[in-house]
Amino acid sequence: MPLASTPPSSTPSSADTLWYAPAQLLRLFGSSPVAMAYWGRDQRLRLASPQWCEWFGVPSTGIAGQLLGEALPPAFALQHQEALQAAAQGQRQQFDTCKTDAHGQLAWRRVSLSPHLWPGSAGSKSAQGVLMLMQDCSAEYANAAQADALRAQLAALSSTNPERSEEKGELLKMRTLLDWRTAMLAEHSEMLQLLSHEIRQPLNNASAAMQATMSAIADLQLAQTTPATKALLRAEHVLQQVIGTLDNTLAAGTILAVGGRAGASSDTDLPTLVNLVLHDIAADARPRIQVVWDAEARTVQLHPALMRLTIRNLLNNALNYAPADSPVLLRLADSDDPLALIIEVIDEGPGIPDSLRPRLFEKGTRGSDHRHRAGAGLGLFIVRSVVQLHQGTVQALPRQPNGTIMRMELPQGLDD
Repeated sequence: MPLASTPPSSTPSSADTLWYAPAQLLRLFGSSPVAMAYWGRDQRLRLASPQWCEWFGVPSTGIAGQLLGEALPPAFALQHQEALQAAAQGQRQQFDTCKTDAHGQLAWRRVSLSPHLWPGSAGSKSAQGVLMLMQDCSAEYANAAQADALRAQLAALSSTNPERSEEKGELLKMRTLLDWRTAMLAEHSEMLQLLSHEIRQPLNNASAAMQATMSAIADLQLAQTTPATKALLRAEHVLQQVIGTLDNTLAAGTILAVGGRAGASSDTDLPTLVNLVLHDIAADARPRIQVVWDAEARTVQLHPALMRLTIRNLLNNALNYAPADSPVLLRLADSDDPLALIIEVIDEGPGIPDSLRPRLFEKGTRGSDHRHRAGAGLGLFIVRSVVQLHQGTVQALPRQPNGTIMRMELPQGLDD
């Protein structure tokens, strides 16, 4: 069902205007199977998917332009008032909520509130907009209840047969298996897909449409087009941030699902991979990247989709944290002993603080000025996980006189 695109009677800010038009962009989100909504700093909804409206029991027709407080049920708004206010102040929030479904069963959703701060709003304490995503986590709660019941049964069985060593050994094995299963389910549920694959194509279509529009505006060579071009650039950056978060989340789910196995590594054309990565970078940031070829090999053994995401994460980090006018180098080289492909991303940024290095590749780790940058701290966690799947290593090395070298060494010839 397409989303309504009628703006509210009040005049929106320049940063919010683009969320009212074009209507085609809103219709792309209307086909999403994911429960999601976006509202501006004026607390008026810009878009809401039919699944979001269904969960909260509100009609999807005419939802755009409504105040958030009018669309949300009073009980929900009151219970999660602090989280909603914190998101409006630019702080990422996450919490679980539930309701009874049509079959009388409890249905659970994990709610993520991701503030987006437009370029130029640094120093402002309020977000320019908030994206709400709702993940179905009912299975996680059901598994937890089953695990608790099984533990209780094990405890009862253990207490009634304390002297029988054979049964006690079996109990120990069952308990170990249960703890492992519970840990894996918790980890997998935490990183499981927040969005389905179906939403990524509309996002890519919207980004391509915006780039085509910017190109058409530039070709017209008309005066007074700068505000429109800037607004489209801001919109494309938001879409790229959402796509990046989606890809990282899907990759994390894929990595956990394969259980530490490298999966579908294959012969990959290296120049093609590099070109795809560069295409993933925002158009206005792409000229800053300089590719240095010190590698003779043109075909390498990699998992192409995961490695594409890994290199993109490193490049986006370098582009975000280095000075805006500084170049970022992508260097590719060979190693003969041992046989390996070396990929380096080199920037002229402020470097990595010593206090951050021990946990740099852990899930959730972010830089000191992350409050004005979108993301969930998954980028370098994905990098390390993908490199480990390839049985390789990754290092963050200091660059003189300033900057960082992110160096990946990926063994080759393992299939032989």
